[in-house]
Amino acid sequence: MGNHSILDAQAKDITAEDSWYALFTSELPDGIASKTIHLSELLHKSERLDVILPLADILSPQGLLTEVLALIANYTSRVGLWADTSISTEQLDELLAACQNSDRPLLNALDLIVLYQPGFADGRSFSQARHLRQKGFTGEIRITGHFGRDQIVYLQRAGVDSFVIATEDLTDDIQAAFSVLPSSYDGNVASQLPMFRKQA
Repeated sequence: MGNHSILDAQAKDITAEDSWYALFTSELPDGIASKTIHLSELLHKSERLDVILPLADILSPQGLLTEVLALIANYTSRVGLWADTSISTEQLDELLAACQNSDRPLLNALDLIVLYQPGFADGRSFSQARHLRQKGFTGEIRITGHFGRDQIVYLQRAGVDSFVIATEDLTDDIQAAFSVLPSSYDGNVASQLPMFRKQA
């Protein structure tokens, strides 16, 4: 992901500090993490890594990752998941329920969910982020894929913490988009009052 940068909610570039590796699969979209790692490499590492796994494989009882989840737990320090917009709110609920299940210890301390938006006009990632926040997910939500500068503030309002942006798109115009409506998101849910009712 050398041609992308990760910005936090204040538009600060946090790429250099980011420690996440995406587990490589043939379905892995570009921009999920700054580094990738194959399962065979992960299993030969002596240190524990921060690893992002595909959410769809974790939820599928037939998925390969379900079978090796306990093994992966021995080689990771933190766990993140990535999903595209095909993941339903019911599947997100299933994920959050699995995080409470003592039989699935790897998911108990889920730290990051990366939402991949495959197309600019596909707004389901907004709903996914808001749903996760409303259901109590307190970890980091990161957005990647195809979204525009005008969508950044609305993604923040939905609960997104960090943004993966192509290097060529990192302009002053993009950075200004992070502060268009600074009072819109209070850290838990989007404001319920219309802006004209707010006190100065």
